[in-house]
Amino acid sequence: MPRSSANHRLLTLNRSSRYLLWGTFWSVAMILAVFFVRRDALKYVDWSEAVYQRFWPNREFLAIHVAGAGIALLMGPLQFVSAIRNRWPRIHRSIGWVYVAACLTSVPAALLVSLDSSCALCVPPFVVWSVTTMAVTGLALLLALLGRHRAHRDFMIRSYALMYAFVFVRLDHHLIGTPLEIPLAEGIQRNAVILWLAWVIPLLACEVALVWLPTLQKAIRARRQRAELST
Repeated sequence: MPRSSANHRLLTLNRSSRYLLWGTFWSVAMILAVFFVRRDALKYVDWSEAVYQRFWPNREFLAIHVAGAGIALLMGPLQFVSAIRNRWPRIHRSIGWVYVAACLTSVPAALLVSLDSSCALCVPPFVVWSVTTMAVTGLALLLALLGRHRAHRDFMIRSYALMYAFVFVRLDHHLIGTPLEIPLAEGIQRNAVILWLAWVIPLLACEVALVWLPTLQKAIRARRQRAELST
């Protein structure tokens, strides 16, 4: 078999594998997002102190946060569907505007609620998380307006990963049944550790996937090209 034909088959296989991987990833992400919205968000439609409990004094901010986060989590994956982006760019842009509006409304509202938290050590990770999310989402919007579409896509991925941390925070409670045991130093609150991990790990994973691996692959390709030219 000619080498070019073998390379073409390998490329096709890799592309199919990538589509399958991304399809599975986004399907799982959507299932968990729907699960989160149904279990943790829809209950706040009942405007009563019995439902809001300790959040009742800040119920308006919590309601804004829940509504915005729910919209962002459910609309976010649609931005990365290439068929929508390529065939219906206006719909893609509309989805993007809705997502950005939902993020930049939901996150400040959540931040205001968190400042009244009984968990003092939970406030710093929530503040840094909120500011980072708003900055990343704002940069994604700016890059889109400047026509830097590849960079815009990468920052939207980061933004969605940061928004998705609202789901990660609750996974250990809902999917495992009992909270995971985390070794803690004296005076460290578990909820604060979970808040740090919930957004730092996804953001780090994005940096590895979007920056580190492409840089490494580019360096390997360049080295191979130099080796081929020298032979």
